[in-house]
Amino acid sequence: QHRATSGFKSLPSPIYGGDYYHQMGCIIHIRAGGNPLLSSTLPEGTPGYLPLYSFLCASFSDLCNLKTIKGMFTFSLFLYAVATILWFCFFSAVFENNWISLAGTALANGLNAYPILKYTPFTHQVLLPLFLLCLYLTITHKKSHYYISLAIIYGLLTLSHIVAFVGATLILLTFLLFELYENKHQIPAYISSNIKNWILFLCISIPVVMLYWYKPIFVHHLKSTYDRIHMDTPDFARLDVQITFLFDTIKSYFFNFNDIFTSLKTIFLWIGLYSLFSGKSGQYKAPTSENRFILQLLTGSFIATFCYFITEPVLKMNFIPTYMQRFYISTITIIIMLKGLKFIYQSINLNVRIAALTSFLLFIALYVNSVFAFQHYIQHDQWVKNAKNPVHEIYQSLQKYLFTHTDVNDVILSTKEISFAINAISGRKVVVSRWAHQNDPFMDLSQRDVDAAIILYGNDTKKKLELIKKY
Repeated sequence: QHRATSGFKSLPSPIYGGDYYHQMGCIIHIRAGGNPLLSSTLPEGTPGYLPLYSFLCASFSDLCNLKTIKGMFTFSLFLYAVATILWFCFFSAVFENNWISLAGTALANGLNAYPILKYTPFTHQVLLPLFLLCLYLTITHKKSHYYISLAIIYGLLTLSHIVAFVGATLILLTFLLFELYENKHQIPAYISSNIKNWILFLCISIPVVMLYWYKPIFVHHLKSTYDRIHMDTPDFARLDVQITFLFDTIKSYFFNFNDIFTSLKTIFLWIGLYSLFSGKSGQYKAPTSENRFILQLLTGSFIATFCYFITEPVLKMNFIPTYMQRFYISTITIIIMLKGLKFIYQSINLNVRIAALTSFLLFIALYVNSVFAFQHYIQHDQWVKNAKNPVHEIYQSLQKYLFTHTDVNDVILSTKEISFAINAISGRKVVVSRWAHQNDPFMDLSQRDVDAAIILYGNDTKKKLELIKKY
């Protein structure tokens, strides 16, 4: 990763509308003293790109005294090391087998997931394994300090990615319902033995969650100004879209035979599913703590991803299933694949050394595959080729001018695309920008567009001055 990105002089993304440049604007805004809990783009807005990644990358860049672009690439190297440790620790906790965990780490944290230059992959590669590790330890050991850790990470998911947070919420509720069902004959005793830990979890997580959710709940009352969900993602209000997504997701994860690599993953996945319900003889067996965790996580992942069948007709909304399946369906399928690998080892009674050697060779194969995928991205992506050139001098000049003559919270007016680029290179706030990057359904973006048009192109001077004063 370092070798491939060390020659980059700009981000592998378009400066007009590119996700990485919008993320860079968020980081620059924080480095200049902007409030991470407010929008780095629009005054009075909530952060569209949630601030945890931006804050950590800004702090890392400040600590290492790096320019923001260099800081983003260097921070990605650091995140690779952190994510590798977290995924390995999670798989080791679940399977209690370091060699299987090594193979799982290569599968879940391959080089093709990098460089991480945005909050979404950061959440997937860093926050997600940390959440799952804390969840497994909490469910398995029921210790107060694990509840504390789970509460902190659950709260931080709110500041990292809303879809991941909602999915985590539904998964936690799924685990709770399973436990209530398992203890249905002794509910009072179960509640009395766990209520202290539940209260501890809520007392720690709710204040962190409210860092983001206070304004949407208590100021906006969760009333959006426009139908953000159905405008910017597939329209899951339509039954044909719902059914197509369901079958496409199942096919892509459970019946994917497009090439040798995906075929092997599908085979291991089905072996893992078989091993969850049967022993070596094929007879049903009571679930172990390992199997119970996997089954409940599988159930919670499917509920989180496909709950639109209920939420759309009842609430007229969904939780962005396209993102939800990337976070949770992809992860649970990797876990089940490793379960299949473990089942094979146990079924054929492999010698410990042979099993270790097999897992190591599998790790090498998976890692090499991810390297080839990463290399293909580096060699063929059009924006990677562009990143080998520095940002055009006109943007460098504009950036220098804005840093010198404006404050971090000053507001700049221009057209939407130019405003996007201005925010990206300076972190300064703007009147209007691209809707897709705001992720703020509570702000009346259409009215801002109208106001900007009146100021720029209108002939009512009094109204223009009134609007300028407003912004």
